[in-house]
Amino acid sequence: MLRIFRDTYQASRRPDALTVAYVVMCAAALEAILNDALLEHAADKWGQDQKDYGNALLTMTFRSKLDALPVLLTSHKYRFDKQYWVYQRLVALISERNNVVHPKPKEHDFPIARIPHPVWGGTPNFPVFPAEFYVAADDLTMGAGSKYTPLEYHDALEKLDKWFLRRLPGRISRIAMLVPNAKG
Repeated sequence: MLRIFRDTYQASRRPDALTVAYVVMCAAALEAILNDALLEHAADKWGQDQKDYGNALLTMTFRSKLDALPVLLTSHKYRFDKQYWVYQRLVALISERNNVVHPKPKEHDFPIARIPHPVWGGTPNFPVFPAEFYVAADDLTMGAGSKYTPLEYHDALEKLDKWFLRRLPGRISRIAMLVPNAKG
């Protein structure tokens, strides 16, 4: 599904119109990857009791799932390197998703002039908005993709899969995005 989104985004004359959907789709894919890995871990570790433990793992925040994943899958030996570009993009993806899916009202300071109605005249009550207002109102991205593009988020997802999930457990020492866990 993400490959189709990537192809459509790249072929579009107006990729900004697809930015929000692509970012949300990348975030949904990341959360599905994390949930799946956490449930597999619960099944491997706790067997019959995995349902209770698995459900507990799924109640963590999105960011906590990302941070907990390498710690749990490596028996507390490793964690993500918070300076590594893949990790930083995934954290930014979670933030972008939260900003788009749970928007907070933002105040904009646009000076709105009041003039008499262009047709009927009268008291200066007719609002005239400045050009900056229309630029902000027409932003189809809703601010998504401001730190990284959807293509960069997609790339980080692919690297998480290729460089982390597919190398476990046998090739942990070769995973550049992991560092030893001081707490482990």
